[in-house]
Amino acid sequence: MELRRWLSLITVLGACVLVGACSVDGDAVAGRPDLAPRGLTAADFGSGAAAPIPPPAVGDALADVIGRASAPGAAVTPPGCAPAPIDSAGAYAILGPGRADRSTLTAAIAYADESLDAVAERVRRCPTYTTTLSQVAVTEQPAPPAPEGVQTMAIARTITTGGPGAEMVTSTLTLIAQRDDVRIYVDYRRPGAEPVTPEAGADLDALFTKAVAAAFG
Repeated sequence: MELRRWLSLITVLGACVLVGACSVDGDAVAGRPDLAPRGLTAADFGSGAAAPIPPPAVGDALADVIGRASAPGAAVTPPGCAPAPIDSAGAYAILGPGRADRSTLTAAIAYADESLDAVAERVRRCPTYTTTLSQVAVTEQPAPPAPEGVQTMAIARTITTGGPGAEMVTSTLTLIAQRDDVRIYVDYRRPGAEPVTPEAGADLDALFTKAVAAAFG
């Protein structure tokens, strides 16, 4: 499927739409090199339909992946449960179709000033929280394997918006790896609350392995 359809899907299915609009904020840090050469290519997806997200849209793609809404007036309750901002300067993301209908696979690489230990602590402290328009349930999953010196974790989110009888549910499973201040995400996003199928899980694991190798050697 053509790129503009998948870019539309990430907007329709992403957490950004569920809370209004978003971008990934944070102060840019001078002197950090472009991370695109350490990201995945369309060939790594194997589907023939993946393509890099245009640079102006990378911030919104990252916001979808981390589950952060930072539009003016957007609120998270409790406030300390909002994912920390990620600077989109130097970041790179690529998007492709997932195995299930209307599902997507996103691989992103960005600079992060927060450790994964801090991310894990917030997930454990905030298993549920609300945003302006949605309810979010978050669980930490078993961390995927990675080379020595690379820390990993996995996060599952279920995002529900709409009132009784009109709920829309989006689920994500995100594999994360970090070394020093460079972090990668490989995210599988799908409509509904059904568990990830073994086939889709294998696709996600394979893409994550490639992303770790590309980013950290």
